[in-house]
Amino acid sequence: MAVYFAILVAVAHVALGQSATSSDELSNPTIRSASTLVIVPTLVRSASGELVANLDASHFRLLDNGIEQKVFVEEVGNQPLAVVVLLQTGGAASSELQNYGKLDTLFESALGNSTRTVALVTFDSRPKQIWNFPPRVDGLYYGLTHQEGGDHGAAIIDAVKCATGLLKLQSASFRRIILLLSQSLDDGSTAHAEDVVRSLAESGTTIYSLTFSTEKTPLKSHSTRHVRRSPISVSSDNPIFSNTPDRSIPLGIVKAMRVDTAAEVAALSGGEQLRFHDEQELEHNFSILARDIHNGYTLNFYPSSHQEGFHTIMVQIVGQHPRLAVAARASYWLDETTQTSEDIGTGRRR
Repeated sequence: MAVYFAILVAVAHVALGQSATSSDELSNPTIRSASTLVIVPTLVRSASGELVANLDASHFRLLDNGIEQKVFVEEVGNQPLAVVVLLQTGGAASSELQNYGKLDTLFESALGNSTRTVALVTFDSRPKQIWNFPPRVDGLYYGLTHQEGGDHGAAIIDAVKCATGLLKLQSASFRRIILLLSQSLDDGSTAHAEDVVRSLAESGTTIYSLTFSTEKTPLKSHSTRHVRRSPISVSSDNPIFSNTPDRSIPLGIVKAMRVDTAAEVAALSGGEQLRFHDEQELEHNFSILARDIHNGYTLNFYPSSHQEGFHTIMVQIVGQHPRLAVAARASYWLDETTQTSEDIGTGRRR
């Protein structure tokens, strides 16, 4: 009887405990808040073109859709790198492959001693061969210097979209970089320009573009100049520049891609474009990129607005440095998933 009574008392305590817990949960509901960190790769140069170091948050003014944000600043230093090399082999690139004999050593020198993981994607009218971050890079480096010409195309938009997809799967602690070696203007992509604008805005990838002149091929040079200098009409012949239902991406960005695709994707990402005409100039430009990759800034901010969609970023220098030039990531993308799950541009969980 005593045992039975004890069991009844224990059951009563459990029931009372459950009731109290339920009551507490109702009276003290859990409050969840979304916190999104936006990463903005940034380069600062003097009027003479030299990189400027030792700036802090007081020197930067950052606007998100025109609204000033509180910014945190860190120098890049030797952060680990996740790099995708995009190598055009089609179209006019077939005559440039002879300049790539030292590409493996140039690339290794540009990355320096940083911890890194590297992938290679070749493309002509479509992404063609993919070395997807292999643990050994000897085969990848061989591929950099031993390519054969592809078909007539230069699907830059498709290649960049492919590369951002590969980079999204890499560690959140790695800086995401695309090194693009190509002509200036897209020729043959099937993805819309808006697709790659969004993928860049979501991933926080920085693009460094090395472009060659297509004027070395006389039969195509006149046609190529005409396309680059004249607006391209929206038609089935240019599907990547056609209108899409997404109106949040400024039309000016898409128009800029019609003029110089490689330069515009680099500018959007906070990277840069350099042009080369021969192997010697390619080698020189690689040394410039190496300096820029390792001597920039990372600006971080928590956006005050949670408006979903495309956001424009503007970075300015204030104080006693009015003549300094800034190259910074120009946009990011915010939606319900990114607001609650990860930092924009790094994938870091909050």
